Amino acid sequence: MPLTMLSIGKSAIIKECRGKDSTKKFLEGLGMVPGTQITVISENGGNLIVRVKDSRLAIGKGVAQQLWVVV
Repeated sequence: MPLTMLSIGKSAIIKECRGKDSTKKFLEGLGMVPGTQITVISENGGNLIVRVKDSRLAIGKGVAQQLWVVV
C-alpha cells in the first residue's frame, strides 16, 4: 500500500519506490530504502512528517504516494 494510507502513529517497512529514478535517488539519500522501518508522525493536507532511522523528515503527498510499504 502507498505510504499515504498508513495511519498516524503506525509503522511499516518500506517495500519499494514506484517513482522516477530521480525520486528513488532522492529517497535513498534520505535513508528511505527497501527494508527500512518508517513511522508516520503527523499529516497535514496529505504531506507527511515521518521518522526514518531516528530522523524526522517531511515529504510531500506526491512522493509519499510513490513509496510503497508493508505493515
